[in-house]
Amino acid sequence: MPTEAEVLAVVRTVPSARRLLDVADVFAGDPRIAIHWALDPGSALGGGTRALLEARGIRPLSFSSAASGGSGTGGGLGTGNDRRWRLVLAASENSPLDQIKAPILLLPHGAGHGKGIASERVTQCAPAAIGLANAQDAARLASLSPASGAAARVVGDPCWDRLVASRHRRSRYRAALGVGSSARLLVLSSTWGPLSLFSRHTDLAARLTATLPWDAWRVAMVLHPGVRAVHGDDTVFRWLRPALDRGLLLLDSDDEWRAGLLAADALIGDHGSVTLYGAALGVPTAFACFGWEEVDPEAPIAGLGRAGRSFDADGALRDQVAELADGAGEPGLAERVFAHQGMALERIAEVAYELMGIPRIRQDVAPVAVPLPRAAHPTPSAWWFTASADDGGVAVERYPVSESVPGGARLLAHVHGPDPRQPAVATVVVGTTDLEACPGAYVAVEGAVVTLRGRGVVEVAGDLDSALVGAALHAWVFQLGRAVPEELRVNGSDVRLTARRQA
Repeated sequence: MPTEAEVLAVVRTVPSARRLLDVADVFAGDPRIAIHWALDPGSALGGGTRALLEARGIRPLSFSSAASGGSGTGGGLGTGNDRRWRLVLAASENSPLDQIKAPILLLPHGAGHGKGIASERVTQCAPAAIGLANAQDAARLASLSPASGAAARVVGDPCWDRLVASRHRRSRYRAALGVGSSARLLVLSSTWGPLSLFSRHTDLAARLTATLPWDAWRVAMVLHPGVRAVHGDDTVFRWLRPALDRGLLLLDSDDEWRAGLLAADALIGDHGSVTLYGAALGVPTAFACFGWEEVDPEAPIAGLGRAGRSFDADGALRDQVAELADGAGEPGLAERVFAHQGMALERIAEVAYELMGIPRIRQDVAPVAVPLPRAAHPTPSAWWFTASADDGGVAVERYPVSESVPGGARLLAHVHGPDPRQPAVATVVVGTTDLEACPGAYVAVEGAVVTLRGRGVVEVAGDLDSALVGAALHAWVFQLGRAVPEELRVNGSDVRLTARRQA
């Protein structure tokens, strides 16, 4: 295909690649423009970047090849130094962009420049235009480097625009993440480094998943890709294993973390960009820690940190989470941080085509909603449960099994779970109707069928989890000594029970 202009997107880390993948949409529908990608291997946090690009069908050039004009590896993209890039897109000033002879459009890879603008690096790569989220960032850059300040263009934030364009899908994101209509979602957000939430409070996810009732709360974590790039997936997953076994949602991909923020009811974070995006969306936000040593005191995240709530990671977790979720968000934050809302791609397109010297043929460049998460999120296979009479029915709370046993709790376990010891001592077993094989159990649940030892079999009708109903029936029949009813109120919902003849 003959093209008029070839654009080079230089990526260094997963966040910078994600940002430029959003920005590349400004060229959608324009066959005159071909985009090529180059991978700068210079960052210790760069692990996973090539895999992200290849998952999108992108075979990146080596940076040296791109800098020399495109020769060498790169999937048959020409030979020799005959290529002249009409535009370079970058989302990090730390790449050696000065080695590429072409106009550079430099953008941030997060929510502004929370850790400050590296003015010396910006000056060295001499971008033709610097796209910034707001006028305050432009003023700060000009104060640091008048030459770079002259290249500043306030374009807004394309990631923020996609978040806003996705708000109408909140209920669908919640369903895709397995958050029921009666549950709330708590998101933990951690940047990278020794001052991050994950470094300072590595076990917070494990303690939250053990403390918060399963049917009322889900816990998710957004972990900066740099953590996994440095330590490796295997190590990070082992560190998080207790929380993952208790149902922690590790929101891995770009689509997942954005969907998680849109589905969230509360957010506990640190000084990373994800925390700022969540607070700007209106999610009640608190800080478990803050890396003041790393943050530009004039950056929006610093202002949020000074004014925001604190979360005591060593305090009473359940009460703090409930208080946080019942609180208010940060009114007016988005308007202060993100200029030209809904128009970032449009303004970036204007700058890009201007730098290439090519008229635009497409005038409508709008943000699109984030796709629904596709990854399966496993649930725990065993819970501690407590039950008590409540308003003519039964109130049940389930907690994913941990070393901490709630007072008066009994065990509910799936017979096919990974730990064979659990169903052997469980009061309620799931995945079978055969109580004879589970001599310690009083209730067995399989699908919609609940078997009660010595009391017959009932079929459950309703939207509640049958295992939850089984736990309620144990309390109703074996603890309170009552007959099996035709209808039972469980956690405020009426459940119809139909007696079945045992085979």
